[in-house]
Amino acid sequence: MFIRSIVAQFFSVSLFFSGSLQAVPSEQLDIAGIKLGMTASEVKTAINVFDPALRIEEVGAVFNIHDGASSLQSPEFLDRIEALQGNQGAVLKVFFSGPVGEVRVIGVARKGLILSNQPASVQFMQSLTARYGQPTAFNRNQKDQPVWEARGKMSCLKARDYKNEPQVNIAPGFGESVLVNVSAEQFFSSRAGNNTGKGLFPKEFTDCGSYLSYFFPGDPISSFSGELMDLGAIVHTERSRQQWVEQLTAEAIQKRLSKGQVPKF
Repeated sequence: MFIRSIVAQFFSVSLFFSGSLQAVPSEQLDIAGIKLGMTASEVKTAINVFDPALRIEEVGAVFNIHDGASSLQSPEFLDRIEALQGNQGAVLKVFFSGPVGEVRVIGVARKGLILSNQPASVQFMQSLTARYGQPTAFNRNQKDQPVWEARGKMSCLKARDYKNEPQVNIAPGFGESVLVNVSAEQFFSSRAGNNTGKGLFPKEFTDCGSYLSYFFPGDPISSFSGELMDLGAIVHTERSRQQWVEQLTAEAIQKRLSKGQVPKF
């Protein structure tokens, strides 16, 4: 009985490595009930349904502006909503588009600790497939980071391996990193322009698709992370914010010049 159980688990995991599977419907993807495109109000409702004990905080952001003489700041806007749990800090971060246009979810990041009754890696993976279906791929073919890509748009997660074969190739936390630390458009431009990425990206990066990924190293599992990202919407948001800052800067310069006074000659 024990031997059959182990064989069944091995067979179940092996199925996930049998090749790239089909993309999934975007409405099938969520984290803690939070879906891409939700409003801030819908996000708060979803968090309360998922875990009423979580503390919800809105986090604003501003851009620095220079009018040619002084440093100024843009109006504050909603950057993200965080759900905090005790001394673990933010277990959920929900990132928004805006301030231009409708403000909607463009990314969700989750982190979790499992302090007791830690599941085996196989159990964790089985739970994910029961929730989301079979993954589209595994990052770098590693069983501890499955990826589900949404239908309808082109994947922007791939790079060529040493055999020149395209495969999903992203670091854990990739989506949050391009939202917070680097420019998504610059990253995609760099990868699309080198040998590992040629021919794997759309001409227009706003056509990049959405994906869900979980990362659960070790066995048994004591910690995990997940992210749901709309890469095309992230690029669009970057561009709209840059245009917004440029407009505010031009207006600030014009306002300063309109108040300028020259001495009597």
